[in-house]
Amino acid sequence: MEQGYLSTALIRPLLESAGSAFFNEIQSQPDAVQRILKQLKDPDSRVSANDADQLVNELISSTHDESLCVQPAHKFNAHSSCQLQHLFLCCNTLREALYYLEKFSPLLGDQLEVQVTRTRDNIIKVKLPVNENFIVAAERRRSEMVISTLLSWLRQLCGPELQITSVQLPFPATQYSSQYQRAWKTETEFNCEECNIQFHSKWLDEGLHNTNPHILKMMKREVEEQYRKLARSGSLAERIRKALTQNKVRLNANQQEVADYFHISARTLNRHLHKEETSLKQIVTDVRIETAKRLLVTSDDSIEQIALHIGLSGRRTLDRIFIKEINQSPAQYRQSQRSTPLVAVAG
Repeated sequence: MEQGYLSTALIRPLLESAGSAFFNEIQSQPDAVQRILKQLKDPDSRVSANDADQLVNELISSTHDESLCVQPAHKFNAHSSCQLQHLFLCCNTLREALYYLEKFSPLLGDQLEVQVTRTRDNIIKVKLPVNENFIVAAERRRSEMVISTLLSWLRQLCGPELQITSVQLPFPATQYSSQYQRAWKTETEFNCEECNIQFHSKWLDEGLHNTNPHILKMMKREVEEQYRKLARSGSLAERIRKALTQNKVRLNANQQEVADYFHISARTLNRHLHKEETSLKQIVTDVRIETAKRLLVTSDDSIEQIALHIGLSGRRTLDRIFIKEINQSPAQYRQSQRSTPLVAVAG
């Protein structure tokens, strides 16, 4: 995750593990740490990622435990749990819970866009984004906190019977590698191309309980309201761009569909994009161009196929957009990217 914010729900378990000794030293802690400790009283608040990193560093220094962010499953505590966790645990099946997790995951972190996929051999992957700086300690610790939190929620919902197949991590094995398996109770793989939690699809539709539909509706409404406020406070254009790139919203979706995805009205969507000096049409065009560029370079698909893939009517439309936006046709762009430059050799 890039710099932005983190939910206090990810950090509170670390404080519980650190114990009272850390709080006895609170007066000597830096201002950023004291500031974040005050915010932690609200499990639904979010704090600066930089402040969170500093607090985690202080906690690790105080406890002398480098593996502090690798937490085992915690018992459910209504007083210290966020609304998204409440909604997750109210769901009647894991499939339903994962749907809400995928939809509202940005409530846990600014750059956290969870994706749930299914492999051909019926393995479910709960995938986290892999940041370019994943080797940096702060990025690694954030990933550890998110995975620990999600594993805790999964086991709270499904019970100890849930079998996690494995956890894949993009960074190298750490000095405390053995702690991962002990805390998470599953096989952990390092240096992977993805960051994910895996389990068999048979758990998706296990009947967990029958939550009162009015309670579930109430929880969903509260989480949607949080998400709506979040969309209004941050860059809506960037969130739309991510949703389009990750195929969570169709590239040829209309304005109302996009607004519905973010739980806002079409009028509100337009107003916020206008403030950000852009439009839905421009965002979609940008994503189409970037997707087309990637496919032109990395695939042998025809330009007609690429045009249809990104939701256009055909090659002529893609030609027109490319020439207008980058002063090159798709064919010229493909040729320029694939041609090998000549290197002059002094005789």
